[in-house]
Amino acid sequence: MLIESITLYNFRQYFEDQTIHFSKSATRNVTVIHGENGSGKTALLNAFSWCFYGIINLPNETNIINEHAISIAKPGETIEGWVEIVFIDNGKTYYAKRKALAKKDSSERVTYLETNITVEYKDEAGLYKSVNNPTVELNRILPEDLRTYFFFDGERIDNLSKDSGSEDVKKAIKNIMGLEILERAINHTEKARIRFRNELKKYSDVQTINLIEELDKLELQKEELKKQEELQQENMKATNREIHEVETRMKQIDGAKQLQDLRDSKTDELNEVQENLQKIRKEITDLLSKKGYLAFTYSAIQRADEIIKENSDSTTISGVSKKFIEQLLKERVCICGEELVEGSSHFEHINNIKNKLAKSQSNYQIIDFASNLKMMKERKENLLREMKQLKDIEIRGIQEEKKLSEEIDEISEKLSGKDSEEIVKLEDKRKKLLEQKSLTDRRIGAIQAELDKINQEIIKKNNEAKKHQSVEQKGKLTQKRMDVCFQLETTMQGILSVREKIVKAQLQQRITSVYSQFLRKGYHVQLADNYELNVVNDNGNLVGMSQGERQITSLSFIGAIVDIAREQYKKEKKAEFDEGGIYPLVMDSPFGALDSDHRERIAKGIHKLADQVIVIVSTSQWKGEVQEQMAGLIGKEYRLSYNDPRQNKEKPYEFTEVIEVTKQNV
Repeated sequence: MLIESITLYNFRQYFEDQTIHFSKSATRNVTVIHGENGSGKTALLNAFSWCFYGIINLPNETNIINEHAISIAKPGETIEGWVEIVFIDNGKTYYAKRKALAKKDSSERVTYLETNITVEYKDEAGLYKSVNNPTVELNRILPEDLRTYFFFDGERIDNLSKDSGSEDVKKAIKNIMGLEILERAINHTEKARIRFRNELKKYSDVQTINLIEELDKLELQKEELKKQEELQQENMKATNREIHEVETRMKQIDGAKQLQDLRDSKTDELNEVQENLQKIRKEITDLLSKKGYLAFTYSAIQRADEIIKENSDSTTISGVSKKFIEQLLKERVCICGEELVEGSSHFEHINNIKNKLAKSQSNYQIIDFASNLKMMKERKENLLREMKQLKDIEIRGIQEEKKLSEEIDEISEKLSGKDSEEIVKLEDKRKKLLEQKSLTDRRIGAIQAELDKINQEIIKKNNEAKKHQSVEQKGKLTQKRMDVCFQLETTMQGILSVREKIVKAQLQQRITSVYSQFLRKGYHVQLADNYELNVVNDNGNLVGMSQGERQITSLSFIGAIVDIAREQYKKEKKAEFDEGGIYPLVMDSPFGALDSDHRERIAKGIHKLADQVIVIVSTSQWKGEVQEQMAGLIGKEYRLSYNDPRQNKEKPYEFTEVIEVTKQNV
């Protein structure tokens, strides 16, 4: 999707029609719109979301139509205000137009009527055709949920990198990267399977019907548990945010800052130790799962040794076949090449070997078994050695975990004993929050255990239902449909899991690349498992960020997902959920919270974030390093000229005019 133009007609402070044409150049893909505070920059940004989705985020949001247009209208007249956006998507040119109407009665009272949206497109023959469901079509091209990522206020975009932004980040990833399509497909298939199962009751015997009803109850329990889990996860996030706020406040108080910094350091160490413990315990579990049986072979090996000794022949030579020796004696040539003359010492030696060779197949089997037994002993010894090494590491980890926990508790006690009432209250609050977090964690664990139990029970009941079914022909078809749905669910769950890992890896790589260009410090951005955007230093520790640094982190994330979506769109071969897309970026005040160096860095690389970049900027943000870096990237340039009624006596009303910047009027 590339935007060709936007026209505002009597929209907010834009009087009559004002049009902006945007650059679609591959080399000069940036359109810059200059405007001072109060000139209509935010209204222009809102015009995009209002036209596409009917959403506006401005004071007096119902007052769409320009005040001067209303004031000069005669009683009984209908006044209109509208925004039209012309854009290209998949080779088609679309015309989206949202219109607001208002009526002025004889007493000068203004009543707003319903707004309406129309969308037309030009086909290959050049004919204009109307879209029957404009809202659905616009959401298909650019989903409403994603509007804040493509039409955003740069001074507020830092929210994505805050603790509360993880859900927004997760939603954006799933929408743009095609994961939501898979999730919807899984949910729809599950619903279809349940519907088929209910239909199966019509054709099944009593026992199967009872099993199906039990399955229905289990599914309801499962859904209820999922809701409970989601609620507890939200509680956990809220508690973590509160703990973070308390600890941040501690760092701001002189009497607590040093202890809180020390506690943060110890907590980071503890987290690392606990992560390593989890890895070691998983290694132990995996080792026991694969080789644990060897630990119980001692008595069997001992008894086997005794049997072998009882049945073995000490004079038996192994590893050489009798047939081979007989062949040597027959040909009268040893393997060393020497001639075997009857009566010679060499001949007698080979003949003696022949006499000592195993005389039956059973002796060979005993020998082979003894060899295998020896290997089993070695494998058991290796297992015990590996287990000892892992358990030693685990014990050291447990000891380190205990030590760090005690040190953290000691810091807590020191803080609780401070003279400052605020410090004591904050520490008491933190302790209560930690208890609450622990309780929530246990609840989540209990819910997950119950979900596992129910899932196992569902599998068991499904298998029982298959065994007991005595159904009519129609029922057999329904059963097949159920089975196919279940197989589809399982397959899609697997694809979703793999896809999530791939997407996260892609995003991590791309965010790192963009972030390193924008931020001067040696920090690294990480996309956590819970979709939080974390910034860490070279030691891997989380760092506090300024508003500007959060803005850069959020901008890096948006740039990364837009870039990957663009890459997927341009692939020759792609799956349905791997469709991607070309998206524009419309940014109001992207340089507002940045210092001079970071402004220069952003200005230098901003054109790479998308195929089309539209920047709305004030003079104070533009002049200097931003202008120098972006001058050669601009394809179109405009100025929002605000008419101040106090200064213009010929036009004593407030309005904004759009003026294209050319070489002649610079």
